[in-house]
Amino acid sequence: MPRVAVNRRFSLYILLNAAFALVVGVACAAGGFANPRWLHLILLFALCSSIFIDIDRLNGPYALLGLFMLVYFVSYGVGDLGDLFRGSDLALVSPSRLTGNVLSKTEMVILLAGIMLVLGYRAAVSTVDAGRPVRNPRDWSKHTILIVGPILWAIGTYATYMWHVYIVPDTTNEAFRKGIASISTFAASVNILGQMMQPLGILLLAYAYRAYRSPLLLPVVIGVVVLQVLLGFVVDIKGLAMLGGILVIMTCVLVDGRLPKGWLAAGAVFVILVFPIFQAYRTAIHGDRGLARTAVIQNLGKVLQLTLAAEDKVNSGRDRAQTFFERSSVKGSTEMIVEKTGNGVDFQQGHTLTPILATFVPKIIWSDKREVKTGQLFNKSFHITDSDDIFISPSHLGELYWNFGWAGAVLGMGFIGVVCGWVGARFNMAEYRTVTRILVTVVTIKQLIVGFEGAVAPSYVVWLRSLAAIGILHLIFARVSAVPRMFKPINSGSDVVSAKPPGGQRLFPNLLT
Repeated sequence: MPRVAVNRRFSLYILLNAAFALVVGVACAAGGFANPRWLHLILLFALCSSIFIDIDRLNGPYALLGLFMLVYFVSYGVGDLGDLFRGSDLALVSPSRLTGNVLSKTEMVILLAGIMLVLGYRAAVSTVDAGRPVRNPRDWSKHTILIVGPILWAIGTYATYMWHVYIVPDTTNEAFRKGIASISTFAASVNILGQMMQPLGILLLAYAYRAYRSPLLLPVVIGVVVLQVLLGFVVDIKGLAMLGGILVIMTCVLVDGRLPKGWLAAGAVFVILVFPIFQAYRTAIHGDRGLARTAVIQNLGKVLQLTLAAEDKVNSGRDRAQTFFERSSVKGSTEMIVEKTGNGVDFQQGHTLTPILATFVPKIIWSDKREVKTGQLFNKSFHITDSDDIFISPSHLGELYWNFGWAGAVLGMGFIGVVCGWVGARFNMAEYRTVTRILVTVVTIKQLIVGFEGAVAPSYVVWLRSLAAIGILHLIFARVSAVPRMFKPINSGSDVVSAKPPGGQRLFPNLLT
């Protein structure tokens, strides 16, 4: 990397941290909070923004680390940042935050684990890049993408609809047991496999839309995203509703190497305007009225009217529903784990991670295969609520500490950094872009980075199974001659376009164009 570019990025890093420290200082003075977590915020931001020193493009080898650092700051810093602006009123609603230490034990775990994540990622990138032979890219043909993509999406959407509306119509344990008992083990396995096809289908359509620039594909992709929102609304799963838009945005960034302004604006509208509607729907329709999902489908228009009428009541006042960023913060659950594990709550010693060992053993073969519902176990072990049907997200970091203490947090996060770094370097989209590379990259983002707030085993089991499926699809459909012309090497004597920018290139070229 040219020294001039490094100096520019380091200067940008210093300026960003100085500006953030100024914002924190002003907020502390204005808020009047007795003990704001200002040092934790400044150090966490310094750690998370260190990616600006390395990253040179949005689809390069450090792109995954940049996204992970964003998720990490939202997970562990956004709550404290919000507290600064809430001011002294926080003492009335959250006295547990008034710790007298400059840095609490939880904050030290968060910072040290984050450092290990960054070090592990950079070590993996350096190892993969060193002496790796450059190969000719292999990709799917356009016709294959346009045939397989819609088929996978249709199968996945149907399987998802049937599972959440008819087989398991709500999230309670009783509904799950009844749903599973109503179908055979084989049918359940087929349905779960079918649900895994949906994101792959969306990714293929989004890739074709960006790679081939066909104007006919834009309305198709928009239609898929809208239908995904409606499906997520009916089954009351926000992640499912946002899945289509998130996958399209990630595909645009990875293929083009710049931010898609239109799609990002639509995403912001969803978070600001639509997300509160989902909150009102959960409270007013499923909570107060107990309306079944089948009834929602039959009376969708009336349900929308009732939801909109209840929005102001649900999302205002002391008992309002949480905002998007408040729900994204997992510092509270991690704090609970760090403080109570070993002090009244036993270490798990790897128990919640054991499902990863049986990733490729289907339940149809091993009917007694152990299933650990980590979110539910977390709720019971720490006595968070009295309900057996509540699942609390521990975060990957919190669960690693819950299992092995400091060693789990430090070594576990270092290992996660190595895994993500290997994917970022080995499937570097700036080097060249293919279906297989984008599938592996986006599945990693979805399961290991965006899914960081949840339990470890479900995320890594789905990730490993998805990689196996992608590998099989690559062997079947990928061909050297199928790489789009726009991604052929610039120089006739080279195999691929170099991922390293020339010395005179701008710091972040064309990020918004």
